[in-house]
Amino acid sequence: MTPEQLRALLAQVVAEAVASAELPTAATQGPPEGPLFRPTDPRVAGVVADWVTPVAQRWSPGLGLEPRELARVLAQGLTLQKPVAAVEVAPSGLIALTLEDAARSDIVPLVREQQETYALAEGEVFCPVTEVPGARAVDDPVRTAQLAHARLCRIIRNAEAVGVERRSSARLTELTHVTERQLLVALADLPQRLDKHTGDALQQQRAVTDLAALADAWDHPVRPELVGSRPEPVHAARLLLADAARIVLRNGLTRLGAAAPERM
Repeated sequence: MTPEQLRALLAQVVAEAVASAELPTAATQGPPEGPLFRPTDPRVAGVVADWVTPVAQRWSPGLGLEPRELARVLAQGLTLQKPVAAVEVAPSGLIALTLEDAARSDIVPLVREQQETYALAEGEVFCPVTEVPGARAVDDPVRTAQLAHARLCRIIRNAEAVGVERRSSARLTELTHVTERQLLVALADLPQRLDKHTGDALQQQRAVTDLAALADAWDHPVRPELVGSRPEPVHAARLLLADAARIVLRNGLTRLGAAAPERM
């Protein structure tokens, strides 16, 4: 699910809470503008949720409620929504969401369907950027993202060489490892993060390199590890994830004005 889809889900919960008098009618105006959902920090030990939102903290003063009270009502409604697997509320009113596996992995077909425009600026269409080989210093952060893109391309080539196919029927619900979950959420978040920092080259670069780091941390086999073994369903799912990550990194690099080489 994308942040926009999560906002729509939240709006549905709010409408139902207003109808049942759990929230004041002022809530019908909707939650505050701007980004409401962000990925959980993968560096925090023990974190298993996918997204967090400070919506209760930002919105409660305008509704005359305490953040914790508003968060409780929103969390109760969110737990009843099909895409949501679990909801947690911190004492501060921060809400953490864990999605169902199917809802989380829906970002893969979305990226592949919109590969010419996903994560690019509004109105832009993908156009390859050309760079002179070796033009970037070894310690250039953008180069690390280029290397991550080239690694994904190599993973895809090697998997397809032994018969793994990019099938739209692949069971994406197989993508349940923590590094796969983090990568899926990061793919969904990148367009919002880049748009939020439009005009800030450093923050946009950081957004792309953070995604590259998650892609590099994902090291599950995308092809059979034993010679002669047949590909398993999970390999097809991982191949589609690698392809989606490749597309998003390519477009993110393009947005930075950098090339996305397939070999380095």
